[in-house]
Amino acid sequence: MKTLIRALSLPLLLLLAACGSDIDPGRTTAEPPVVKGLGIATLRSEALAGTQYFVGTIESLDRATLTARIDGRIDSLKVKAGDHVAAGAPLLTLADTPTGSQLAGAESTRQAAAARLSLAEQTLLRFEKLKAGEAVTPQEFDRVASEAEQAQGELKAAEAGVEQARTVAGHARVTAPYAAQVARILVETGATVMAGTPLVVLDRAGGWQVRLACPETLMGLIQPGTPLDIEVPSLKRTFVAAVTEVEPAADPASRSFQVKAALPADPQLAAGLFARAAYASGTTTTLLIPAVAVVTRGQLTGVYLVEDGLLHWRLVKTGRLIGDRLEVLAGLAGGEKVVVSGIDKAVSGSRVEN
Repeated sequence: MKTLIRALSLPLLLLLAACGSDIDPGRTTAEPPVVKGLGIATLRSEALAGTQYFVGTIESLDRATLTARIDGRIDSLKVKAGDHVAAGAPLLTLADTPTGSQLAGAESTRQAAAARLSLAEQTLLRFEKLKAGEAVTPQEFDRVASEAEQAQGELKAAEAGVEQARTVAGHARVTAPYAAQVARILVETGATVMAGTPLVVLDRAGGWQVRLACPETLMGLIQPGTPLDIEVPSLKRTFVAAVTEVEPAADPASRSFQVKAALPADPQLAAGLFARAAYASGTTTTLLIPAVAVVTRGQLTGVYLVEDGLLHWRLVKTGRLIGDRLEVLAGLAGGEKVVVSGIDKAVSGSRVEN
């Protein structure tokens, strides 16, 4: 019996050993998922104009800060930052100003002067009749005539005082001097202000400009009328601008000189936006990629690359925006294939079938 058990155990052990050598625990074979309907483009290098870059800031053609012309309290704000207003539109009103009492006092003075003039004219008319009858002396008549003339001068002065008081009272209503966009409100309702206190900042409507710090190596090359490509990264847009003003001297600290270039009246532009200017000089070979192919994940920028039919995520470094394409500075080479549409379906490691 023991001999039989030993005889049966030996083949069983050999079988188990053979099975253990053929199967590796934890290893399975699976096909990668398939993705269809992706747009794929092959990258090509292109000869483009060589470019020098310098940075600047978008600003209004005319920025004004309106200040209070009289003391008072902010009674009501009629606008908010970002509003577009027409010339003459109300911006805010002041209350508790001294102009009300000043206007009332000036009007009271005018009324009193008018009453005195009326009495002086009546007296003068009576003395003219008496003079005709030689009932008054010439000296008495001259005194009455002088008083009438003085009363007339006092009335004119009082009327001028009323007009001045009305003008000052009008300063309690602050209006836009021209069509503009409200850039900033510097006060709050209920705040007490004094003459000279800044109230509202306005950017004149009708266009924008970019102020640039150009390297001194371009001194003499950039002139009024020189075209520049102005990229605004926050908007992912590029504008064509013409230089309008060039400072004749360079700053020795920054080794740059100031340049202004006119921009169109685009509703997306705003004062303070960062801008980057490109000045063409010579030619260079550049690899471009459609901007829609670039995907940002947090602080990382990359593309989906197609290699041997499989998708791979690859980090890239991009430069300037040229039309609807981005300049590739690192991470890709000419001839490689990238996904340019259907990116929402792309998954790294998937197999591409179209």
